[in-house]
Amino acid sequence: MAIFWPITSCVSYLDQSPQASLTEDAVFKDFIHAQGYLEVCYKYVVNYAAVGNQNDALNFLQGDESVSTNTGMTGYKWDIGVLSDYPLGIYSRPNGTLSQTTGFLKDGFGVWQGWQAIRICNIALENIDNMTGATPTEKNLLKGQALFFRAYFHCEIMKFWGAIPYLDKVLTGNNGDYQLPRPATYKESAMKADADFAAAAELLPNTWDDLKTDPTATFLTFRTDTWGNNLSRINKVIVYAYKGKNLLIAASPLMKGTRDTYGYDEELCTKAAEAFAHVIQFDRLNVNDLGLTTKANYSKLFYTTAATNTNWPATAKNTGVGEAEYIFSSVANSINGASTSPKSFMPYGGTTFITASHKYVHRTFGTVNGLSCDEDPSFKSVNGVSQNEFDNRDPRFYFNMMIDGDLAINNASADPNYKYLQLYNTGLVKIGNAATNKPPFQKIYNTGYFIKKWADITFNLAANAGGSVVDNVTSINASWVSMRLTDVYLMYAEALAATTTYGATKAPVYSFLDNAPSSLAVINMIRDRFLVPHVETAYQSIGIDMTANANRAKFMDVVRRERATELCFEGERWTDLRRWSLADLPEYRIKTALNYDRDKFPTPAVKPTANLTRAQFKDINFTESVILTRVCDYPKHFWLPFPTDQTLMYPGFPQNPGW
Repeated sequence: MAIFWPITSCVSYLDQSPQASLTEDAVFKDFIHAQGYLEVCYKYVVNYAAVGNQNDALNFLQGDESVSTNTGMTGYKWDIGVLSDYPLGIYSRPNGTLSQTTGFLKDGFGVWQGWQAIRICNIALENIDNMTGATPTEKNLLKGQALFFRAYFHCEIMKFWGAIPYLDKVLTGNNGDYQLPRPATYKESAMKADADFAAAAELLPNTWDDLKTDPTATFLTFRTDTWGNNLSRINKVIVYAYKGKNLLIAASPLMKGTRDTYGYDEELCTKAAEAFAHVIQFDRLNVNDLGLTTKANYSKLFYTTAATNTNWPATAKNTGVGEAEYIFSSVANSINGASTSPKSFMPYGGTTFITASHKYVHRTFGTVNGLSCDEDPSFKSVNGVSQNEFDNRDPRFYFNMMIDGDLAINNASADPNYKYLQLYNTGLVKIGNAATNKPPFQKIYNTGYFIKKWADITFNLAANAGGSVVDNVTSINASWVSMRLTDVYLMYAEALAATTTYGATKAPVYSFLDNAPSSLAVINMIRDRFLVPHVETAYQSIGIDMTANANRAKFMDVVRRERATELCFEGERWTDLRRWSLADLPEYRIKTALNYDRDKFPTPAVKPTANLTRAQFKDINFTESVILTRVCDYPKHFWLPFPTDQTLMYPGFPQNPGW
């Protein structure tokens, strides 16, 4: 049987041309060649933040958190209910071409191409025993990777399309062996993936660096160039993180088939928590330098500096020893995506496409007292708006958001009109400067905020800020991380909180982990790095006992808000809203702008003569206006539609409802 070699990264192992047709005997004659074949799967891991052919700045913000007027972006299309516009960038096809110089895909594969990776895994699994001279360790490495990737790519497809047949063998097309019925439930597919994850965890090491002195790992012992560079090679940490995520998603209300947003499959939640507990154990053992990043290094989870742009964000090399949240990411990074994507958020970063929806910001980022804006009596929020909307907020609000009067350009010689943001109703970002034909950018909504999570203000570009000299630091690396440690902790907390056995305060007992934390302890630990008050303390101030069983649903709301705060603009929101069965509710469909004036400021016709900081004025007259209402009907827009040719291949594979 011939095997088509789909990528150039394996040339170093096989000394074959990228398009060579090889037989299974040739590929699986030994570990080196077989590993080279399986390495292709790493390239199929989707980089959701890649710049695609549709000029998408960031493809993965389809939830309620942001708004864009770029009609070519996936997020915009999904806002208007167009989920069937194939090809949909990263979701349905490869974006870009093979680079013959680097061995990497220019923009990576789409999610649907995961089927190709699954076939590679099955071919590898069926041929492992044919390798001659391979040691047991090497066979375990190959099998463990293949099992992980087979489960991982099924889960990625399922996350968007729902229950799918689980392919655990190589399909030949003979005698209709491809005519597999679509499972009736999401859980059925998820449990098959879970079995593969479990088997992979038994076979793989904590880190491949552990094998550098293993005499039975001959491939690694002489490849000294890989030592210290194995972080993304599939290991136990990665496997358990995704094992838990698969189980938690399968346990969620949507996948369980209920409209009750608190109606989880508690058995699956318990299993998910156990998988995440293994990662917590690795954190305590400092495996792969795992450790929650402190506030001082928090920005280093998302981007590098000009001096450190060869680092990968969230790694120990970038954040400091013992503070690595990096668990897994795509290696098929866009050639310029690491610096192009952040421009989509910056006020003067380029042609800006993405701003934050006020409704999301108000709902997500609470107050300095540890409460939501609508719960805190001192905040005096009325119908989603306070007349002091920017004051006394959770410190993470100020880390993620740029607001009126914030410093936007460091350079002392910058044009004063642009040095401090003018986001009020008649400010330059809103109405523009006719004399210089500078901002506003016509393709943005001025929602009252800019997002600064993915780059600091030195990333603003000179040409877009009045022609003044600015920092213009573009040599950063803002590569998106698929899974980081904070995400694992938050999913662990959610899994426990969803069960009657554990709830907010009871901790599980594991043989492999001493003193496992409770859900409440985890949320408080996450809050601690920004000195946000503990949950029980915050809610006691308004007479609510968050440790009481009667308040389990309210505590789950806190867990979800904490998740939205920590993982804002990281691509998790659309999946979360759907799996919680909330995406079609009006409060999650409406995207809004925050409008306001300035007090103690010259009339709009008078151009300011000096920089104005927030200390020199006060924003007043806050109002909220609707930008758009997302089209999201249940169940139609909760799942992507299958390509029509797939559903017509044979009976027993129905289209998703509504399509």
